[in-house]
Amino acid sequence: MSTSARKEKVSTFFRPIKAVTVTHIQQMYALYAAFYENTSLDVFINDLGKKSGVILVMRKSDGRIVGFSTQTFFDLTVEGRRVRGIFSGDTIIEPAYWGNNALANTFYRRLIIERIKRPFVPFYWFLISKGYKTYLLMTNNFYNYHPKVDGNRGERNARYRSITQAYCEQLFPEAFDREHMLLDFGDSYVRLKGDVAEITPELKAANRHIAFFEQVNPSWRRGTEVPCLAACDYESLVRSIVDVPWKWVKKHVLGTHRPEGLEVAHRPALAPGRQAMASVSGWDADEAFERPKAS
Repeated sequence: MSTSARKEKVSTFFRPIKAVTVTHIQQMYALYAAFYENTSLDVFINDLGKKSGVILVMRKSDGRIVGFSTQTFFDLTVEGRRVRGIFSGDTIIEPAYWGNNALANTFYRRLIIERIKRPFVPFYWFLISKGYKTYLLMTNNFYNYHPKVDGNRGERNARYRSITQAYCEQLFPEAFDREHMLLDFGDSYVRLKGDVAEITPELKAANRHIAFFEQVNPSWRRGTEVPCLAACDYESLVRSIVDVPWKWVKKHVLGTHRPEGLEVAHRPALAPGRQAMASVSGWDADEAFERPKAS
């Protein structure tokens, strides 16, 4: 990424779906079509109409959209208890703006706003991942989530699994494999152009979360998605109040912050053609290897 592009100012804001303009849609689709296969404007508009809103990243110099993330808010009843969730759909940012955290910061603010709206209703971030980088965005930015390394036992895991099943059955009933906890959308599924980041033996040895991702989604190369859940709970909020400033001190003052597996991830063998997932995440590839931030 060029330094000038990275420093170019953008404005990032959330828009309810009814406030998204025709110009917004045209620019969003142009960006979407550059990254995805098996799509059309009709498919894009139909899917967008099912969303609650969208986070837009707009370049200040000319007002052009350079990134966006669709969001769906919905309620579920799981085992007689009400829960609320936010599902992140298509999330894309132009390569020139990778590393600009404006989209991620706006998303975090949205989580907090939705959390405060109904403070006593359990609230979760729902996402699906066919590549390990998307999975790492969850493991490295949240404390309580599913599926989790060494977290497949206990009452909390059973509850998270039930909630994950419920949101999959509500959003993707035709694609959900309940037995294997995977989503299989078939060959006609809208998918990223190019390869999803490869999982090498070195990566699995360097980062246990990557090894675990392949364990729970062994058919990821075929495009199957693993449904995930991250808890936006008060325990995580309290822990982040301490952890986030301490990580900043270790990274910028002490110079001792070294994310797990970062050396392997930065080796040149992984660079060419392997940044597809980073392009739709809104975070740098580096950020996928960071430790937890505020949730």
